[in-house]
Amino acid sequence: MAQGEFDIQVLKEGRWLTEAIRASEMDARALAKTYLKNPQCAGARVVANQVKGDGTVSESVIFQETQTVSGGKPVRIQPLDAAPIWCKSPKDLFGLECRMVLNRLFREYLEEAKLTPTEVLHSYKQLQRLFDRDTLRFSAVSHIATLQVKGREISAKDRQAQLNKIVDQVTQQAREAQSIKLPKLKGKFSDTLAAMPKVDSHPVEYLAMVVLARDLTNIPSWTGKIDRLCDMALHEHDRTALLLLDTVIADLLGANVIQELLGWQRSLGSAIISMLDLADGVFDTTESDARGTADRLITLFQENALPASQRVLVDRALRQLKSSAPLYKADPSKEMEEYQRVLARLLVPGGILSGAQAAEALTLRGSQFVEAGGKSGRRAAISATFEALPDPARGAMYLAELSKTELNEDHMDDIVTQLDVVFSARVINQLCQQSMSHKDRMVTATGAYQATASSALPDDIKTQVTEHIDSVLERYLIDENIIDRLDSPGTHIRDRAVRLVKFCGAGVLPEGKALKLARKRIVKLLKQPNFDEHFIEGIGDPAKAEKALRDFHKLLVQGGLA
Repeated sequence: MAQGEFDIQVLKEGRWLTEAIRASEMDARALAKTYLKNPQCAGARVVANQVKGDGTVSESVIFQETQTVSGGKPVRIQPLDAAPIWCKSPKDLFGLECRMVLNRLFREYLEEAKLTPTEVLHSYKQLQRLFDRDTLRFSAVSHIATLQVKGREISAKDRQAQLNKIVDQVTQQAREAQSIKLPKLKGKFSDTLAAMPKVDSHPVEYLAMVVLARDLTNIPSWTGKIDRLCDMALHEHDRTALLLLDTVIADLLGANVIQELLGWQRSLGSAIISMLDLADGVFDTTESDARGTADRLITLFQENALPASQRVLVDRALRQLKSSAPLYKADPSKEMEEYQRVLARLLVPGGILSGAQAAEALTLRGSQFVEAGGKSGRRAAISATFEALPDPARGAMYLAELSKTELNEDHMDDIVTQLDVVFSARVINQLCQQSMSHKDRMVTATGAYQATASSALPDDIKTQVTEHIDSVLERYLIDENIIDRLDSPGTHIRDRAVRLVKFCGAGVLPEGKALKLARKRIVKLLKQPNFDEHFIEGIGDPAKAEKALRDFHKLLVQGGLA
């Protein structure tokens, strides 16, 4: 190869292939741009080849541009099933809730272009391409406005005008960012943040995301983008930088790449469970078609580094549960079995994963198992879902969360009626599964108490349910001698006091009679003559004795006993 030659490559099916070679950079760039005029060309770039003195050749990309391949079939928006969050300013459009909506709304276009909402929102060029594609902008704004004005004193036309103004402001911000000289993405993303110029009209975080978007736009595959982001996140220690990377990973997990990450799944029910497992960082990647990528994600999930991505996965799993698609398409007789598997997976210590959203999804899926339709079918589904739960405590959690959904408008009486079963549970073994440990039973009963207290149930019902659960817990402490076991007279007063205080601060009891009973024993212990002296008996080192007292007083604060 002669010194100074330039390869002109085009992007085909995710791979760069050399189409021509030119001796001058000017001719190479001109030919690349000629290729890009073809609407079927996904991308073109110029690679400069330089022969070093030792005969080796170094390659560097000096020009690269990708674009959406247009076909004969028009690209359309994907209709939403509920009104999205109400945006008031351009800043709202960058939030997680809005990006999740954009991801669903423009799914067809984004899949074709291999772009995330973050990449589009931070690139004037990509925004213009989306706007120029068929009627996407008009259709999206019209659809959202129509959904949002229902029940409000504003017309769809006025809401469209508000939305268009916000979109225009976001577009103008991206246009202005085009002309700002920005450094390239190098090293840690926190380094990129630190290197951003100070521009009054453009926050540092926004400009850093512009740089990141430019980098990702040149990666033509979903897994390639996720790998790039995960590698950056795994080496990042700055929380702000990590959360910004999380926003884009969250976008990517809303794309069809999830199928590659999960690999073959025997049923939709299994896929839902696998998505929840992935979000918890416990997914078995053996069958994944992108195992290395999935392993990186799991590491980050286990480190609690990706809260937005976790939210997107759970939301996606629950939307699939709420859909009409069969949970076990290959064998309809296994539908109920799959439903019960998913239900069991949604039960977590002290609550139901994702609360109200899960309760609604379970109910709507449950309505598919009853013959009646409409209001009667939903009433039967509420009853059936409640009965499918393992105990009245989990049933109370479900009903409490369901009261916070739109189903409460037609079914609050049905929800309240089901609570009679909770009142019939007089002791802990009737309220919670007997197979649970002492701690898990208290945690579950307390979860039912707290879910009820924060529910949208009528106030008098909330009071009745929480007081009943508190009474059951109080009786449990007495019948099982829980406090006496913790405060055994045969052990050192220090051990007894620490155990009791930790018990009160562990969150296994709600604020009420049961917790007062435990605190009363601690107060009795603290009022013993010369408590501090007895507490440090046996600790010879004065410094260690003083530290032991300090640590105990911290526990008192945590246990609400300061």
